[in-house]
Amino acid sequence: MPPAESRRPASLPGDDLAELRAAYLDAILAPEARVARRLVLEAAEAGAPVARIYLDVLRPALHEIGRLWEEAKIGVAQEHLATQITQSVLAELSLSLTGNEAVGAGRRALVSCSPGELHVLGGQMVADFLEADGWEVLLLGADVPAGEVAALALEHEVELVALSTALPAHLLAAGVTCAALRRLPEPPFIVAGGQAYAGDRRRALAVGADELAEDPEGLLRLLAARNAADGHTAG
Repeated sequence: MPPAESRRPASLPGDDLAELRAAYLDAILAPEARVARRLVLEAAEAGAPVARIYLDVLRPALHEIGRLWEEAKIGVAQEHLATQITQSVLAELSLSLTGNEAVGAGRRALVSCSPGELHVLGGQMVADFLEADGWEVLLLGADVPAGEVAALALEHEVELVALSTALPAHLLAAGVTCAALRRLPEPPFIVAGGQAYAGDRRRALAVGADELAEDPEGLLRLLAARNAADGHTAG
């Protein structure tokens, strides 16, 4: 396999980021963190839409890393390295993610993994998209007990809870969190997401969520439709 330095895509025709995605995956598997960061940041500087880099490069690359781990083609250490590299990339790339800040102005959301869930980057991406749309976001991260999620939602009067679950083994725990949120005097709008749902809205409803969002853009579309139905408008 050639060095990752030589796998840099020469161009980014339109929104076709397949070449960048392949090069990025190679870099995080190498692992060559600086190469991975440079690939992504230079693509953004060259005009590739940052939202598309999130959804068409980083997200599928992480899914592929997960698949390789599940099939025992890479070990835990290599999976963790790829995740940490991507987390550092997100920290830089999020500064360039733009949205309509008027949409979420004055509104508060909580983003958390379900109890037992350790895969945090899906939730991080959701938080970044919400913040770009003006929301104040409480990002709790991995493995948060259901009662503590509900307590924070109550204390901070959050309007939205986005609950991320990557592994099907944690769906029951996601249901416990949803139940705790439902017991609040004014339950927030609960949106489930993550690979554990396999795109099946019925699974999300079964654990007690109001809706399923397959990716951050899907969540924003759900919120826009809900705002329109409630008569809310963004400036």
